[in-house]
Amino acid sequence: MEISEAVAVVTRALDALVPATPDALATLSEGEVTARTTVLAQIRRQVDLRGAVLAGEVARRSDTSGGGMARRHGHRNAVAMVADAHGGTTREARDLITAGAVLTDTGVADGSAPAPRWPMLAAALRAGEVSTAKAALVKDTLDVMCGAGTDVEARLVGKARALSLADLTKVCTDVKARWDIGQLEAREKRQRGERYLSMTEGVDGMITLHATMDPASAAPIKTFLDAQVRRTFATRRNDGAGPMPAGEAGRIRLDSLVDLARHGLRCNHAGTSVSTTLVVHLDEEALRTGIGLGRCDAITTPLTAATARRLAVDAQIIPLVLGSRSQPLDLGYATRFFTPAQRIALAIRDGGCAFCHAPTSFCDAHHIIPASQGGPSDLANGVLLCTRCHHRIHDDGWTIHATPTEVGFTPPATIDPQQRPRQGGKATLHIDLPPRAPIADAAATVPPF
Repeated sequence: MEISEAVAVVTRALDALVPATPDALATLSEGEVTARTTVLAQIRRQVDLRGAVLAGEVARRSDTSGGGMARRHGHRNAVAMVADAHGGTTREARDLITAGAVLTDTGVADGSAPAPRWPMLAAALRAGEVSTAKAALVKDTLDVMCGAGTDVEARLVGKARALSLADLTKVCTDVKARWDIGQLEAREKRQRGERYLSMTEGVDGMITLHATMDPASAAPIKTFLDAQVRRTFATRRNDGAGPMPAGEAGRIRLDSLVDLARHGLRCNHAGTSVSTTLVVHLDEEALRTGIGLGRCDAITTPLTAATARRLAVDAQIIPLVLGSRSQPLDLGYATRFFTPAQRIALAIRDGGCAFCHAPTSFCDAHHIIPASQGGPSDLANGVLLCTRCHHRIHDDGWTIHATPTEVGFTPPATIDPQQRPRQGGKATLHIDLPPRAPIADAAATVPPF
């Protein structure tokens, strides 16, 4: 079949599914639009699979001598050639090339036949169960964790099937950090050395602020600015003022940063009156030895224990030691609202919004059974939700079920006729890893606390 004929056949098939004129869809029911969206996504993954195969071949031929295929066709490299051909970004082109490498025979099975290095990932990609972007992300993670075993590959592929690309990115970031803490320490040192802020003035007098921050430097700034945005949005919502104007969140952040600078110039004056709390999570052993991982509510990137301990030294930052019984976490019917200690405990379990994984600073602690109906203020009746998900769950008829250590959601029959429960909270983004021997002499490099 000629290429032009093949394009025509594909176009006719697509027109039957989704006509290129939006008006033709006006008569479809909501169910029909949903079904066609699902089918088109499956077709897109199959098209991208073929694109990955071609991109991998372009990359292979571009690495040969004589300038390579990409240079012979006027491109800097294979990534540029694939990006130009698809009209996309270099990131998308890299994902296609990496996904193509997933399908390349790089190993030997049973001593004879070549086999993919990551067979479960390759099978999921071929079946259209994961996108090329997800496949590239999982491959990059597995390549770093060489030697982790097939169980880890199976768990990551399972997460790739179930999670969004944004949430899968969080999983892979966490997994790589836990697998090689030494690499994370080196990255933190490099990032701290690369932190930078500049201000440039344009010809019209406007100032451009550009900053590159390591996670530990960004955490308190992000926590403070997020609190200002959240307070303003809540005030506007409670006053019935309607939706926020476009770009308003960015203006609030800038105004808050200006207020913070002015407060620093006259530090005997009151601040913004908005209470913010930066919480650093650490295992008791990590707090004591400085070996291991910690995290901060404001950011998704894991921190080495040493960095988390340095953050926790600040008196205005709460170091939360997991396993500590220093504060009561279940107060039953004793109080109408969740205490700060309970809210922190919910953040440990839920990791932010238990439904969509938005940052903790964007969330409120909600009673599953309302307090007005006798619901207690304890962890089994609490859940962290952002405003959007709070309304979505109540308006659409989702059911929340929780224990002090787990939280989950059951969709309404309109979304899932079988109403299969779905895991929520931080556990959704976690997979267990096989044990790994500690780095020799790690304790000798730990800074004093």
